[in-house]
Amino acid sequence: MSNPNQLHRDLAQIVGEAGLLPDDQLNRYAIDDVVPKVVALPASTHEVQEVMSYAADSGLSVIPAGNGTKLGVGNPPAQVDLILSTSRLDQVLEYEPADLTVTVEAGIRLAMLQERLAEHGQYLSLDPPYANRCTIGGMTATNASGPSRLRYGSTRDLVLGMRVIQSSGTVVKSGGKVVKNVAGYDLNKLYLGSFGTLGIITEVSLKLQPLPEVERTVLLAFTEIAEAIHVASEIAGSQLLPIFLNLFVNGAPLTEVSEPCLMIGLDGPPETVEWQIDTLNTMVQQNASIGVQLYDGQQQQELRKAMRAFPEDQSTSPIVVCRANLRMTDVESFINTALAVDKSATWRMRAMGLIGNGVVYITFSHFPDDDLPVQHVTDTITSLREAAINVGGNLIIESGPTPLKREIDVWGSVGPSFQLMKAIKTKLDPIGLLNAGRFVGGI
Repeated sequence: MSNPNQLHRDLAQIVGEAGLLPDDQLNRYAIDDVVPKVVALPASTHEVQEVMSYAADSGLSVIPAGNGTKLGVGNPPAQVDLILSTSRLDQVLEYEPADLTVTVEAGIRLAMLQERLAEHGQYLSLDPPYANRCTIGGMTATNASGPSRLRYGSTRDLVLGMRVIQSSGTVVKSGGKVVKNVAGYDLNKLYLGSFGTLGIITEVSLKLQPLPEVERTVLLAFTEIAEAIHVASEIAGSQLLPIFLNLFVNGAPLTEVSEPCLMIGLDGPPETVEWQIDTLNTMVQQNASIGVQLYDGQQQQELRKAMRAFPEDQSTSPIVVCRANLRMTDVESFINTALAVDKSATWRMRAMGLIGNGVVYITFSHFPDDDLPVQHVTDTITSLREAAINVGGNLIIESGPTPLKREIDVWGSVGPSFQLMKAIKTKLDPIGLLNAGRFVGGI
C-alpha cells in the first residue's frame, strides 16, 4: 500500500489512535536508516491477529519488535512497511510464587517484571544487555540471556511455554505453565531465537529463582591472557558454582585494572559464598594473579551493570559489535587471533569472554576521525569469522553501521541446516510476511 494516510486510517480502525506511534517518533524504530511507514502497538492478542490479517491482505511486510533494543540485529531490510511492537502488552497474567513460575505478556520490560518478583523474594535469572529496556518477548525471540547463563541457564532453559501468533493469524500455544509439561515435540525451542521470522510471541511462561541471600563479585587480574584462561579453566572444573565467569581482555569497566582479568560472580547462603571466596583465594596463591579485589553492595551492582552492558551500542560514534560462539577450549586461541589481527588496525578493539559458555564479544570503536574504514573492518571480521569456523564455531555481527552491513552478511554461512530452516520458514510463514530477508540466509 503506497498511501501512508490510508494505511494509518486502516490500522487506527484496529488498534485505535493510541495504538499507532506518532509520525514524529517513527525514527525510534528506524532499521539501518530505513524509517518504517507505520508502527502499530496492539493492546491485545486479538488486535495482533487483526493487524497480521490486514498486513497479509495488503501485502505489507511486518517486522516484530518489543521495545526495539534488538531491531538492529540482522541484515538491512529492503523496506520497512509495518513494525508491530508488543510494548503495550505488558501485564503479568499469572504468578504463582509457591510454584516459582510466572506468565506474562510479551511486552513487559524485564526491569518491571523483576520489581514485581522481588516483592516475593524471587527473580528471573537472566541478565542480558539493555536490561532496563528490553522486553520478555524480545529476549525470547532473540534468545538473549547474559552472563548468568553459566549457573542458571539461558532463556531457552527458563521458558516453560508461550503463545505465538503466526502470519496467518492462527494462535499457537507451546509448552505450559509448569516445569514438567512437555510431551512430544518441544515447540518452544522452535520460536526461541527465531528473531520473529516464524511468529509474534504474545505470552511467555517462565521459571523463576529465589533471590540469593548474599552476592559477591571477585576480580582477579593477570599479566597474561593465558594465565587468566588457565585459572578460569581451573575454576570451571572445580566444585565452585559461579554465576558468571567473564574474561576482560583489556581491563575491567569502572575499575583501574587495565590488565587481563577475570570477573567472577558468586551468590547463595553466606557460608557457601564465604567458602567459595576462600577457595578462590587458595587458587590465586597457587597461580600468577597480580591482584584480587572483592566487591559487594552498590559498587558491586554498578560493576555488574557495566559488565552486562559491554555489548551495548550506545555510542554516537561508529561502533561494531561482534559475537563469537565457541567451545570453551577454543576461546584462548580465538582471542589471540583477534589480538594479532588488531595489531594492524587503526582503531580500538575490546573483548569480553563468557568463559564457561564459550561466548566472546568483540567491539571495534574509536575510528580515526569517526570514519569507519568499511573494507578494512570487513576484512578483519572475515578473518575472525574464518578463525571461529575453523574450530567449529561461528561469528555474527550484533550491531554495526549500515555501510558495513551492506558489505558483509551479518550472520555468515549457515551450513547444512539451512534447507531445514528454510522449509520451516516456508511452512509457518508461507507468504514471507515476517522479518523478511533479515535472518540467516536471507530467510
